[in-house]
Amino acid sequence: MTELVFHHDWHQLPIANDSLIPVQLYGIDGKHSRSDIGVIGNPIIDKIQRLGVQISNKAIDFLSIALAVTAADTFVLRSESADGWTRQLSLTIPLCEPENWIHLKEDLERALHFLSGDMWSVNLTGGGYEPPIPHGKRFKLVKLDGLDCVSLFSGGLDSAIGVIGLLSDGNKPLLVSHAYKGDKSHQEDINQILSGEYSRFEVNAYPLSANGETDITMRTRSINFLAFAVVGASALQQSNSLQNVDLYVPENGFISLNAPLTPRRIGTLSTRTTHPHFIKSIQSIFDQVGIECTIINPYQFKTKGQMVLECQDRTLLANLVNKTVSCSHWKRKNQQCGTCVPCIIRKASLHTGGIQENITYFKTLTNALSDPDHRDDVMAMLIAVAQKERKNISTWVLNSGPLPENELADYKTVFTQGLNEVKLYFESEGIL
Repeated sequence: MTELVFHHDWHQLPIANDSLIPVQLYGIDGKHSRSDIGVIGNPIIDKIQRLGVQISNKAIDFLSIALAVTAADTFVLRSESADGWTRQLSLTIPLCEPENWIHLKEDLERALHFLSGDMWSVNLTGGGYEPPIPHGKRFKLVKLDGLDCVSLFSGGLDSAIGVIGLLSDGNKPLLVSHAYKGDKSHQEDINQILSGEYSRFEVNAYPLSANGETDITMRTRSINFLAFAVVGASALQQSNSLQNVDLYVPENGFISLNAPLTPRRIGTLSTRTTHPHFIKSIQSIFDQVGIECTIINPYQFKTKGQMVLECQDRTLLANLVNKTVSCSHWKRKNQQCGTCVPCIIRKASLHTGGIQENITYFKTLTNALSDPDHRDDVMAMLIAVAQKERKNISTWVLNSGPLPENELADYKTVFTQGLNEVKLYFESEGIL
């Protein structure tokens, strides 16, 4: 088991050893104060202060938990675990109000296990970082007046359609972005095309390990995204006297389910970042702690193609589609690969929705099929399409995780419709 001990004051951190990693939360001093500690969250405090209002203790505590989880997920390599994947992780995290959270220890651990596939032990203590004092008007502050909801904004096609939908319906969202290097430029390109009343809250956790080694699987990334959204929602509540804030997570139902395309992708080998069971688990934690946010995926039962087809401003979507990024590998070559599952679903959705894009992918599907290094996802999708008529769809979608029985029929429908969109796209490309 790897133990990770967190604190915002580096003087309170133990010395590192082979099984213990000390991590400074929020990196208040702005640098590594000791060569043996990791740091996460250094840029975040200034970003929170620029909201111009003091966020709640519950919001900062959830952020501390999320940052600790992200640090553990990043700093502990899966390749060094017994089976090359499942890690044993023990986290000691200081909170400013631990009494709100201690009774939810097992709920947190179960949610994290479902999300990442690791075995988690979460120990919550006192003495945590408290909400920072907001900046005054002499700083450039995020405009919050009149805003009524929060939406995740990644720079992807789904999040762009989600924002278009909210603005078309008259909502005034705070768009929350996890501004990774590269993602930020795409988010800004889309922002330049959007019109309406909204503001943006851009944050980067910026984890830095002591030895420079990081794990890249990032199965827990969505909990950080949700934590940033909770911070934004807390600021809206303070600024606009809101009781409850809707927190939108725009993701098509097919990718949200992410049912394993082949048997070797069962479990957390397929990501679960917005799986309905995970979202339900986090909502339950919010409700028990008293974080007054309602997580909503308005496209839970829509395919990506249906999202494109039913977008409330298709002219605007056509103008910004080239600015969006769906690829899971694009950062490696600063180009969308064209052959990963998200790229395939993207291209199938635009084919279904009748929206043309003008971008160059790294590989065509035909080229990928003859390249052993790039054909895995294409082959997996071809196998899934071929098996659609033979397999038990209920069993198939439940392989991704538990689902409410009264909604199972809807999940089956969105999954089969998603495969149908891919089938039609493959046929149009001449590979099926």
